[in-house]
Amino acid sequence: MAELGLSGRRTWRWAVVAVVAALLVGIPAAIAARPGDARADPAQLRDRIAASADRPWTGYAEARATLGLPRIAQLSDVTTLLSGVTRMRGWYAASDQARFDVLSPVGERDRYVTPDGQAVWDYGAELLTVVARDPRVRLPRPEDLMPPELARRLLSGTAPGDPATELPARRVAGVDAAGVRVTVADPETTVGAVDVWADPGTGLPVAVEVRAKGVADPMITTAFGELEQGPPDPAALTPRRGPGAGATRSPTSDLFGVLGRGDGRTLPDTLAGRSRETPERGFAALGQYGTTLGQLIAVPLPPDLAGTLLAGIDRAGAGRTLTVQGQASALETPLLSLAVVRSDDGARAWALAGLVPPAAIDSGAADLLAGGRQ
Repeated sequence: MAELGLSGRRTWRWAVVAVVAALLVGIPAAIAARPGDARADPAQLRDRIAASADRPWTGYAEARATLGLPRIAQLSDVTTLLSGVTRMRGWYAASDQARFDVLSPVGERDRYVTPDGQAVWDYGAELLTVVARDPRVRLPRPEDLMPPELARRLLSGTAPGDPATELPARRVAGVDAAGVRVTVADPETTVGAVDVWADPGTGLPVAVEVRAKGVADPMITTAFGELEQGPPDPAALTPRRGPGAGATRSPTSDLFGVLGRGDGRTLPDTLAGRSRETPERGFAALGQYGTTLGQLIAVPLPPDLAGTLLAGIDRAGAGRTLTVQGQASALETPLLSLAVVRSDDGARAWALAGLVPPAAIDSGAADLLAGGRQ
């Protein structure tokens, strides 16, 4: 099978998609649910949700995000993900044995997770891609919008002392689900609360709502419409390709992973008071600063791509110009902020993003311009 090739132009087009998306991992609009009768101690339910990664299931879910990012050509895939509906079907046996299909009017794209890596089947292209490895900090994928994945990921970024309170029960996809709200106390994030409804016996999340500070309605919701708990059909977890379809291999399926293979010399040790986490082996140019919901993600960009993105933000008329010793513009929503930063001489450039308030983006941009090692 031929090695997968990625042109520089395609890589650049998806670069910022990776940066923005790496922070979110999803976020959806719940399918209508009916009131339920389930009750559970909020702290215990939170613990069961965190420990639910070994719970198998098969189901269909819909997710909606309403961040309202402006339309910019290079960010079109991000705005679709964060300002629309995603329909998915999943088969989950374990964290390393699963399949997730994205359903659309024009076809389907399936991702298989196996102990040896991943495989992606694209019906439209009739191509099966076998993937060796993706970085931990990566482009969000549709499975990240599934209620179990989204709930566990977001709750892992909260603090143990963040208050957990009971929510009214809901009947979701046949499950009488108990609800818990975790109110986020950290002033360094825009996330105000994470609401999760889960099976009180297994802890499996069935619906999630994400609320931004100061905003009444949830900005991200997801919920199962169909759900069967228990081991999925093993046959559904085996990667397959149609007769005559093509096949290829790739070291990573994630464009963020492609960009992250640089040396990362322009990334400082701290951004906006957040220390950089130890880079993952093989991805030295992926900058993760902090591990909570208030983390920042930074990645170096080709300077000409940065110029294209800065021009696109300017044409959209929705960006905020940052006051720094260089060029920087930010797109901001009540939940997510993204900045493109370039030095005055045009030699260095980065994308910076986080579920953080504008002040953190300003501080992080200044640190990038001042602290990159030459």
